Amino acid sequence: MPYLTILLEALVGAVFLVAAFGTALRWPRAVMLLRPLPVSGLARMLLAALTVLPGIGMIVSTLVPFLAFFVAVLTIVVTGALAMVSKLGGGRSSWVLSTIVVLASTGVAVLQPLGLKVLSLPKADALDYRPVPARVIKTYGEGVGFEGIAAGADGTLYLAASMGLDFTSSAYFARAHGQIIARRPDGAEQVLLATPVGSTAGVIAVAHDGTLYMTSNGRQPGIWRVTPSGAAAKIATLPSGAWPNGLDFGPDGMLYSTDSSLAQVWRIDPATGKAEVALRDQRLAARPFIALAPGANGLHFAGHDMIVTVSDSTEVLKYPLGKDGRFGAPTLVARGIPGDDFAIGKDGSLFVTTHPYNTLVRVTPDGRRTIIADARQHIVGATDAVFGRGPDDRDTLYVATDGGAFTAGPKARGQLVALRPYH
Repeated sequence: MPYLTILLEALVGAVFLVAAFGTALRWPRAVMLLRPLPVSGLARMLLAALTVLPGIGMIVSTLVPFLAFFVAVLTIVVTGALAMVSKLGGGRSSWVLSTIVVLASTGVAVLQPLGLKVLSLPKADALDYRPVPARVIKTYGEGVGFEGIAAGADGTLYLAASMGLDFTSSAYFARAHGQIIARRPDGAEQVLLATPVGSTAGVIAVAHDGTLYMTSNGRQPGIWRVTPSGAAAKIATLPSGAWPNGLDFGPDGMLYSTDSSLAQVWRIDPATGKAEVALRDQRLAARPFIALAPGANGLHFAGHDMIVTVSDSTEVLKYPLGKDGRFGAPTLVARGIPGDDFAIGKDGSLFVTTHPYNTLVRVTPDGRRTIIADARQHIVGATDAVFGRGPDDRDTLYVATDGGAFTAGPKARGQLVALRPYH
């Protein structure tokens, strides 16, 4: 699809640039969008200027995908205007070429709606800012972005990192690969798992015996397992189009994972890898076509309650899990927070990361919402958070970031940040 979009952009851009120069230099054979040529030199220059804008815009859009949707709309408007001017002036416009240009521009708008999606991002509520102490533990290399973080009982932190992501494309994972990085309390790090190209590193859950489980999106979305002995394997492959994201163990010992594309929650047997749909709910869905933010995203259990963030609707929902394995109707925990993933504090508060919104929001059990950290505390592209489980860091909230990959692109540098929300 990206190559088709670039081809269409180059084609439409070339047509408009030829038409613009043809109009300015009076090349009759080159002027297909407007006939006959205007007699006035000033009129020719004005039409050339009007025609050159979509041409340049389309060429630039091959390098700046954000502009593609808006340039495509401009191109359709200009094409229609040129045809009408030619008709009113008694000329004969090239309806065949005009139709081809409109269809190609429509294709660009449909295939590359990134600009529209950015403008349509959900709005976060304005909240009070009550900062807590924060420090950067480590800044990683260019292109290293974190999606998940988990903590082991021995104080080890497990970071899910992906490299090679391209957020300008719907298939952002096409050239990406992921890793699970184990960071011990003394700062030593080791790569436990490397995914193949085309598979990202997602969110990590740690079993009681130290076994790691991780979601992965890509050509073959699924769940990976890394045992304490270091044996790594993909235990579940989900259908094409699935997007496993958040991950946690339920009170029944099963793994549960939100699906950001399919508005559902998967239940996975950690022993066998068997996956089934545990919950379908349209409240977990993102808006069709215009949504850039995911639908269902982060997931954690508090007792028998499954808490889910829905990024595009800015809601945090709670589903009770019954003894029969079925989920009850959801209740609204909070709204106005375009949440990614989150951690649960010792007092039941939720600490929600908001990824491109560059904030960390605390939601207390009584529903009060405050921003406790933002870019001033290096919370830039925060994707996940976890409290330490070692003897000395149980009140430390570790936040993983991608360094602002949506704006900085491949030069973004993910960070590990430690906060003291109960200080």
